[in-house]
Amino acid sequence: MTTLILDGIWGTHGRWGMLRRRIESRVGPCSIWRYENSGRTSLRVEGMRLRQALEAMPGPINLVGYSMGGLVIRSALREAPHLNVRRVAFLHSPHNGSLAACALPFAACREMRPGSSFLAELDAAPWEIPTLATWCPFDAVVLPGASACWRKAGVQIQSLVPAHAWPVVSPEIHRAVSEFFAA
Repeated sequence: MTTLILDGIWGTHGRWGMLRRRIESRVGPCSIWRYENSGRTSLRVEGMRLRQALEAMPGPINLVGYSMGGLVIRSALREAPHLNVRRVAFLHSPHNGSLAACALPFAACREMRPGSSFLAELDAAPWEIPTLATWCPFDAVVLPGASACWRKAGVQIQSLVPAHAWPVVSPEIHRAVSEFFAA
């Protein structure tokens, strides 16, 4: 079983070493899926690229999406719900948009704005994959923080550390994700 981690906007993909190693020790191979995460490329386009990569991989596959990376995952699976994805973890992903996205004119940021047609399309898509979602009520990037709550996630973890990047370094979140995937 393989796990892929997708970072968020402007993230340095290599910063996920701690989570990658924890997943490898409990679940199996884990790698970082690099995509154009500057925000300049549409999330639909990046979702299509991820879908193509997943179609070429033997399953089952676990996916971790941090922030914008979670929306790339949802976009890929909206287009191809038949893929052999076993479980998904969304870490502080703006499922209902973020007011912070209104500050930038980039394609991905327009798609992440509350009420966007992109988010409406994602919401309308069926979702049957066991899912864990983390969120923080005091998140200063996903505004409001509750936007990272996702009603289709069977497991919700509230983080009270007021830092959007907390999932990158949090041993508790890393443990929860690896246990969720190992179950």
